[in-house]
Amino acid sequence: MRKSFCLLFLFAFYLCSLGAYGQPPRQARFTSGNKSVAYEVFGDEQGGPLLIMLHGHSGPDESLYRQQAAYFAARGYTVLFLHYFDATGSTMPTNESYRDWVRTVDDLIRECKSLPRWSNRKIALLGFSLGASVALAAGSQRVAVSAIADWYGSLPDEFFMRLKGMPPLLILHDQRDGIIPIINAEQLVRLCAMEHFTCESHFYSDQSHGFMGKALEDADSRTLNFFSRFLK
Repeated sequence: MRKSFCLLFLFAFYLCSLGAYGQPPRQARFTSGNKSVAYEVFGDEQGGPLLIMLHGHSGPDESLYRQQAAYFAARGYTVLFLHYFDATGSTMPTNESYRDWVRTVDDLIRECKSLPRWSNRKIALLGFSLGASVALAAGSQRVAVSAIADWYGSLPDEFFMRLKGMPPLLILHDQRDGIIPIINAEQLVRLCAMEHFTCESHFYSDQSHGFMGKALEDADSRTLNFFSRFLK
C-alpha cells in the first residue's frame, strides 16, 4: 500500500512539472555576472508574451510554481521559470543579494531580447513572496518589462530609496499574512498613488501567506486579466 502511494505521489509530481500540452519544460541556462543561471521554459516558444516567473524563499522545487507555470503556459504565455538563487548561491535576502537578483532578471530580459524568436515579444514578471520582492525591486529600476504581478511580496527598503519608476503593477496580498504583513502592500499602493504609477490591488481576508482554493483561482483570474490588458 505504501509503495503504491509513493508511486502515485511521484506520478502526480511529474504531471505538475509538465508544461502546456503535456510537454515537460525545456531546461536552459544563461550567464549573469560570472554565474551560470538556470531557467525552465514552459509552453509554446513561438508565440504569445513572455512571462518570467520568480519563485519564493522555498526555492524552485516547490510544486506550486510548476503548476502555475503550466497554468499560464496553457493560456498562451511562454513562461520562463527563473532559478535566480543560482546567481548568489544563497537564499538570504540581503541588499547585495537583491542587487544580484535584479541584475539576473535584467540579464535574462536582455537574453530574451537577443534571441530572434523572442526579441519582439512583450515581457511580464510574476513573483511569489520573495520572488515578488525581487520583481518589485527590478521594476523599481526600470527593467524592460510591460507589467508586474506581485503575489504577497514587498518592495525592499533599499529600492524604495533608489526608486526610478515602476511598470503597470498588480498587487495581490493576504490581510492575515504573518510573514510579509499587509502593511507592506498598503504602503506600496500609497507609493504608486503618490508617484502616479499604474497600479491595481486586491487584498484577501481569509488567507495567510499564500493563496489556496478559491483565492488561488481568483488570483490567477485577476493576473490573467491584468496581463491581457498590458501585454496582448
